[in-house]
Amino acid sequence: MLLAVVVIHPLEPVWSGEVLLHPEAIELGDVGAGVFKKGQAIMTFVDSERKDWAIAAPDGWTCKSGQPLTGTIAHRHPAKINIAMKSSLAPVGENGRHQHLYNVQLQLEFENKQVVYQRLIAAGPHREGIAFNIAGALKVIELSFHVREYPLEPLLAIRPQRLDFGLLEPGRQVEGKIEITNRGRQPLKWKIEPTRWPTDGENGEAAVGQYHSFHRPELTGTGVYRPDPTRSGAAEFKGNWTENEGYPEAQDKAVLKYNYSGTGIIVHFWKSPLARSMKVYLDNRPIGNLEAFSEQIAAAEYLLPESPAPGSHTLTLVNQQGRTIVEGVKILGREMVKDQGKWVRIFPDVGVTTREVDYLHIAVDTANLKPGAHGRCFRIDSNGGSAVVEIHTEVASEAGAKILDVYRYRHGDDFLFTTNPQGEAGMLSSRNYRKDGIAFRLFSPGTPGTTEFYRWYNPRQQCHFYSYEAGGGGKLSRDFILEGTIGNIATSRLPNTRPLHRWRHVGTGQFFFTTDARSEGYNKKGFRYDGIAGYVR
Repeated sequence: MLLAVVVIHPLEPVWSGEVLLHPEAIELGDVGAGVFKKGQAIMTFVDSERKDWAIAAPDGWTCKSGQPLTGTIAHRHPAKINIAMKSSLAPVGENGRHQHLYNVQLQLEFENKQVVYQRLIAAGPHREGIAFNIAGALKVIELSFHVREYPLEPLLAIRPQRLDFGLLEPGRQVEGKIEITNRGRQPLKWKIEPTRWPTDGENGEAAVGQYHSFHRPELTGTGVYRPDPTRSGAAEFKGNWTENEGYPEAQDKAVLKYNYSGTGIIVHFWKSPLARSMKVYLDNRPIGNLEAFSEQIAAAEYLLPESPAPGSHTLTLVNQQGRTIVEGVKILGREMVKDQGKWVRIFPDVGVTTREVDYLHIAVDTANLKPGAHGRCFRIDSNGGSAVVEIHTEVASEAGAKILDVYRYRHGDDFLFTTNPQGEAGMLSSRNYRKDGIAFRLFSPGTPGTTEFYRWYNPRQQCHFYSYEAGGGGKLSRDFILEGTIGNIATSRLPNTRPLHRWRHVGTGQFFFTTDARSEGYNKKGFRYDGIAGYVR
């Protein structure tokens, strides 16, 4: 299944006069075990007038609490409707006439108002329409969800099954996590043991190969997918790719080209009610179709129907219809060190899971690893089944990286950072910026342990904001305009780096960034400490 919280991204607009309502469909996946799955619908209005709207109760649903949602939209004041759904862990009235029906709750929320509807529904895939009455015009957003039948016996489920730490420099220590959930109602008892990779020709659960995940959790919620800059030479995303929980989701005619060296390749993806098919090409030659439609969300993989000769190849995926989420690829026939050393540590290694989500913490230390691709396998055994977990990373051949000088320019209380003052000379002059000099140094794109550092500008307040989170970390108003990236910043402390501190004015909301922990005196001008924006040289 997909991740516990489903993020909805913009799709093709649905117009009701001058009102824009999106998305057309929301895919919630499994809604069982009493855990809410969440999405969001957004109404925007391009005119300066106002329009009233209301949401009617879906057919067959009864109101449990609250009143039907109503509101008004106007230009630059969109209405954001939060949509959440969950079902009971067990069927209601197991000894009665509703013994095979689950109590499903639909929660709608706007600003601080909330209404909850409920209905008894059988296990299985379902689709439901939510009707929006916008100034007399009726528009419907389709919800697709799956009411999972939870047996009495425990049942193991994990995600993700493959964890890729990407390209790391020698001596790095990083952590990740894997979720363990129980798909049954009785307690799930589990333990973890190292296991070996299957040998060639063996029917193993984990094929041997170098794994490349396309997951970028820092993009979650932005709606826009961008590939990892450290692997920009391998994967090329063309056309309309949105993000779903940090994974790339192909819209109509979106294309993925992946260059690799090896023999075969496995594509890991998710089947879903909103997906259809993708055409598959190898070295520009059509070789088959990847079928991704399913009534419920499920992890799947596509193995090339033929194994090419060892060497350099290009895999191309062309989305035909629907929306397909691609998790990553595994390259076969490429050398990978199947380590049995202690560079991976998992804790805890035993546990009991009831209805809550438990986490396996994965600690990776590359101090004693040689350059190249590394992988380890672990088996999770339980009274509700077993599963194999793969841990992957690639160690860079050298730790050095190009360092970029970051120049600071000042205009009043607005501070602009740039690594390209020559290229921005016209803008700097037109806005009357004064040069302060080199403020700190950033890393070049592709440096292991770093990510893109974005710059935004607010023309109304005439101030800049910086963050390695593509959406700004929830600190930006609609007035901020993305100006691009100025380099790469470390998200955790690397050798020879220092923190870049962020300060915020309690009155104006303007931000100030500096490597001086004492704020260069700005704490005496109404600015309060707001955290660390990253680590710089």
